[in-house]
Amino acid sequence: MTREPTVITTAGRSGSEDRRLRQRRYAMTQGVRVLCFVLSVALPVPLAWKLGLIVGAVFLPWVGVVSANGGPAKEHRPRPTALVDRPVRIALEPGRDIDA
Repeated sequence: MTREPTVITTAGRSGSEDRRLRQRRYAMTQGVRVLCFVLSVALPVPLAWKLGLIVGAVFLPWVGVVSANGGPAKEHRPRPTALVDRPVRIALEPGRDIDA
């Protein structure tokens, strides 16, 4: 039985892992761009749909470059929790003084 490793740091991904994720995001954007272009040529749809697909094919390269160069990929993993139990906070009733 394998257990997940305990994360004790809030450090981000390594540079190579982050670069790989941004390259994958860029490649996916370019794939959608090519799909938009092919569908605009191949589908027998109204002109408005074709223009929408062409606009997508024109602007998706810009979106891909901006998102790939926009910084580190967003972290989708949950943030690590403390290794020790957090202190228990006691709720007091209104009007009760804890120092009394």
